[in-house]
Amino acid sequence: MVLPEEIAAYILAVAVRDKTSMRSVAEEFFSRHPELDYMKPVVRVLTLGVARNYLLLDHALRKLGYGPPSHARRWMLARVLAYEAVFGKLKRSRVEKLAPKAGLRVEDVYKLRGADPDDIVSDLRGLDKLSVRYSFPRWILEELLTAGVHDLDKLLEALNSDPTRYIRVAPWVDRRRLARELREEGVVVEPDPHLPDVMVIVEGAERAAKTRAYSEGLYTIQDKASALVSHLLSPRGEVAADYTAGAAVKASHMAWLGARYVVASDVKPLRFTGRYGARGLLQRLRLGHMVELVVADGRRPATRPLRRILVDPPCTDIGRLQYEPEVKMWLTRGDAKMYSRIQRQLLDAAVRNAAPGARIVYSVCTLTYSEAERVVKRVLRDNSDVELVKVKPPFGDPSPKLPGAIRTYPHRHRTQGFFIAVLEKG
Repeated sequence: MVLPEEIAAYILAVAVRDKTSMRSVAEEFFSRHPELDYMKPVVRVLTLGVARNYLLLDHALRKLGYGPPSHARRWMLARVLAYEAVFGKLKRSRVEKLAPKAGLRVEDVYKLRGADPDDIVSDLRGLDKLSVRYSFPRWILEELLTAGVHDLDKLLEALNSDPTRYIRVAPWVDRRRLARELREEGVVVEPDPHLPDVMVIVEGAERAAKTRAYSEGLYTIQDKASALVSHLLSPRGEVAADYTAGAAVKASHMAWLGARYVVASDVKPLRFTGRYGARGLLQRLRLGHMVELVVADGRRPATRPLRRILVDPPCTDIGRLQYEPEVKMWLTRGDAKMYSRIQRQLLDAAVRNAAPGARIVYSVCTLTYSEAERVVKRVLRDNSDVELVKVKPPFGDPSPKLPGAIRTYPHRHRTQGFFIAVLEKG
């Protein structure tokens, strides 16, 4: 009989090996083993817990004489057992069965029971201590400090917590009526105080994509900071382009905000298909006639010069770690440098292909300085006909490193971590 700890170890190992989401690995696993569906809630708790605390768990195991750490399935199982010991409830029968498989002595697993995380890192100092306590690679902390983040411990704690979730509502929908209907299906929502088309999910987030109103396209699920991006683009009455559209969430928002037409391009056609792809979203929202999907590299734009362009490029996703904490288990500083290079190329192409008077919004769901302020500064330096617009958003903090740009933080704004800059071409 397979145990949930073993399933969790498998999902973690495959996700890190393939650099993919634990959700997709879990879905594939349980589709092959539907008889184990009842284990899903426990497995989810274990995988999230390990991903959010992996460096802390490694340090605890090292102090017991184990290591070196790895992302192999056996070490993942050791992490799972250590997580249950420190944060959960251990069952003796499971420990006795699983500890040998993880290469651990049963008595050592019990030594970790109820250990205080602060005691586990008591032998560390400075950034090393913060890195292990919250399980973030040290280079990420260095990037965040370079970006001017001061309350670093609060940010890291928030990134290791469950996110506040939001829905974006279609412009013709009566929000009070929608709230009443959703409550009947177990989803409680309230109006957001900052964005008129956004509502915060107070209760029942796990059911938000299973309601009648969702299936009818009356709303979609989108983070509040992500929704702010399209509002700042101000697409009403304009033909707009999203050079890195992905699943077309922001492109669909542009259509709801009154764009005449939206060209949504992406270099990877698979992002348009599949369960979470753009075509499915546009079909559900009934926006197929408003948004054209184009397979194209944003560094070689597929549109004529336009007056509204969004560049929301791939990034390290550090601002989304509340949703996918496993990302930090494989990220490297080299990844950030690689993304930064691509981001500069995409933003530079957007500036060069923009019509006179165009508004260009650059946004990334990450918080590193190298992918945010540095990208915009270099593009501004290389293009004398474009300037940064100092906007006053309804929420968010001004960037300390690029006055006029915006940063959002989960511990301050209950959103994903985002960087947004608005440019205008002369």
